[in-house]
Amino acid sequence: MVHIFFVISGFVLSLKPLKLARAHNYADLQTTLSSSVFRRGMRLFLPTTASTFLVMTFIRMRLVEVDGFETFSQQFMDWLHAIWTIGYSWDWDKIWWPKYDVHVWTIPIEMAQSMFLFVTITGLARCKVWVRLFMFVVIMLYSLKCGRWAAFEFIGGALVAEVGLIQQARAERNPNKEMPDSDEESSGSWQTSVVYAFWSMNFVFAMWIAGWPNNDVLRTPGLSEIAPYTMEPYWSQRRQEEQAFSWFALGAMQVVFACQQLPLLQKFFTSGPAQYLANISYALYLMHGPFLDIFAHRWMPVVWWVVGGRENSGVWTRTFAWWGGMLGLAVPIFWASDVFWRAVDIPSVEFAKWLEGKCIVKED
Repeated sequence: MVHIFFVISGFVLSLKPLKLARAHNYADLQTTLSSSVFRRGMRLFLPTTASTFLVMTFIRMRLVEVDGFETFSQQFMDWLHAIWTIGYSWDWDKIWWPKYDVHVWTIPIEMAQSMFLFVTITGLARCKVWVRLFMFVVIMLYSLKCGRWAAFEFIGGALVAEVGLIQQARAERNPNKEMPDSDEESSGSWQTSVVYAFWSMNFVFAMWIAGWPNNDVLRTPGLSEIAPYTMEPYWSQRRQEEQAFSWFALGAMQVVFACQQLPLLQKFFTSGPAQYLANISYALYLMHGPFLDIFAHRWMPVVWWVVGGRENSGVWTRTFAWWGGMLGLAVPIFWASDVFWRAVDIPSVEFAKWLEGKCIVKED
């Protein structure tokens, strides 16, 4: 989900700068942040430009059920206008549905929050670690209370990164710690079990919150009990599908923190398949919408025919239909994502690095 992706983005973007800040290597820190700011827009918007151009091509080829313009020139100009609006990053957390691919509503938010994160790290880089941690928490709470859920998530990613670096530094300071006696070992084992149980419960709770429906939450068992406690301004001033965003933001933090603290989850997410999915994640995000538009209305009637029809279908029939749809549609989506990753995403990163090298002043 988007909220977890934003926390992870904050983590990834802040990890190297925080390492340099902790090492008091401020010269390299400035270079790193300057490079990140220079390349961030290209990293986000070049693939988006390519993916929406692909959607425009699908519309012209009548592969998707969208009414296009009469001429290619009209369609092309409309697409250019859509690209302009997608790049409009000034409305920080605006929820809107861009033309050609509604899923790219997150990209201008990603751009704005990336810049906010870089500014925050710049301002706190020379602070003591405990001050930086404290300010991260203050900024997060302030942002969430102001309705800026994405800012909470990006700075939250930096908080997770800082905590991880603190734990890593402690482990490196005691690499040859003497073996504890039986009482200390028993106490340590008990404490470890409590910590694991705490983060496991956080993870389970976050997964439960992730099932928050877009509508009629007050009719949803379990969630209806906590929904009235949703903080403002989310509960009374937002649309139904946005009311849960404060919960999603907190849940995303719980998930990423749990993945950092629980070895079992670390082992899963550092496996080969998980690392491959991480590599193609942006391409997968950009390709899943267009290819669902192409294949879903062609594939799902077949699935429903196989399971006996959609009318009067029971829970098991819908479950089998869901799995049939997911497995069948996953093939073209993952294929397209892999191709897009190799043909567009990687070259976009390389182009941004190349252009930066051409533009910056070379150091002596």
